Amino acid sequence: MLDDRQVIEQVVVRREALAALEAAEAVDMLDFVDRARAAGEAVSEAQGRRRVDAAVHELSLAMRLPVPTVERRVARARRLRSTMPDVWQAWLDGRISTTHVTAIDRAATRLVHAESVTALDDIAVERVGRLTPGQATRWLDRWVERTEATESARRHERAHADRKVSSRPLGDGMTRLTADVAATDAAAVMQSLTGAAHALPADDGRTIDQARADLFVDALLGREPGGLGFRAVIGITVPLSSLMGFSDVPGELTDRSATIPAHVVRAAMADEQSLLYRLVTDDVGNLMTVTWLGRFAPTRLAQVLEFRDGTSVFPTSTVPARACDTDHSDPWPAETSAANTGPLNRRAHNLKTEGHLRLRQPAPGVFAWTTSTGHTYTRTPEPLPIADWELEHQTADQALPIDPWADEFNQMVEALTAA
Repeated sequence: MLDDRQVIEQVVVRREALAALEAAEAVDMLDFVDRARAAGEAVSEAQGRRRVDAAVHELSLAMRLPVPTVERRVARARRLRSTMPDVWQAWLDGRISTTHVTAIDRAATRLVHAESVTALDDIAVERVGRLTPGQATRWLDRWVERTEATESARRHERAHADRKVSSRPLGDGMTRLTADVAATDAAAVMQSLTGAAHALPADDGRTIDQARADLFVDALLGREPGGLGFRAVIGITVPLSSLMGFSDVPGELTDRSATIPAHVVRAAMADEQSLLYRLVTDDVGNLMTVTWLGRFAPTRLAQVLEFRDGTSVFPTSTVPARACDTDHSDPWPAETSAANTGPLNRRAHNLKTEGHLRLRQPAPGVFAWTTSTGHTYTRTPEPLPIADWELEHQTADQALPIDPWADEFNQMVEALTAA
């Protein structure tokens, strides 16, 4: 009989084997379609197209998948094999899951320049392979926006043109509504619904999810006069150079759930109600630490942690920091500082308190979790956006571009600092 540690290791091996099998399936699908294409094109181009269509439909029947799904999988395999050899090989080896491969491919298709796809292929396996699918998607979104910041307006316009609302029956008289909208609008809607739900009477009886759903429908159908009655506050971190128009380095929502193109941030800042905070980071975007003399973290320290960590510091959690407990890594009376605290979702907090999980913070913002089987998982926050983000990925033989705005920008920063 396997012990707990061996069970965990066996789960990991089987997940790798599953990914390799799915990659092998993709190879088979692609080869099957390509053989059909070659056989048809030996006769004519039109016959080649028909043979491909027949092959896709045969795969659809054999795999019990819709034809569009088969076409997407074949197209994905073709793109990866031809443009992203490192990702392709890692998938074949089982080192990254099919879900991660799909996220990487989606990010690559958003890129405009071939050299950007090559750069993503160089780093994707190492960076994305140790994240959850949701975390991987957010990291890839940030990478695309930062790497091709000058193309963000075009990408946003194209994506915004595809906005829609759709529904999917769930059974039992229920239907799921989904809407593809601007990230800032979505965050504002969710925060408004949450705020209005928390403002309901204590004896309301509904869960937070039930209340949000009801308020959402009431607002859309005009059942309640005056709307939700809650003003949303959306936090975005962005370099000063982007805010002032000297660069197009994108910003991020404070919970890291979305990357916001620089031109969208600048438009939002035109609102006279916008409030700016000045955050001090090191030269690669790590927020400097803050210490508080007392056991319980004040609002200001909690806000610093929200900017630094974005979400719960449990590695697979995406609970926004503002919805978490501010927890000491080393128990009180150890200092209450950014180097010894972090936002932690309640379920993980309880497991830590009960001794099922052990936590260390070896460096500010770096959280090392050890499980009962002896496995350690480290969670490191993404640095905040900085003006020279692209330098982090620049190779030694690439010459740095000359910034014609550099002198004027530096003078303006000095003037603001002096003020």
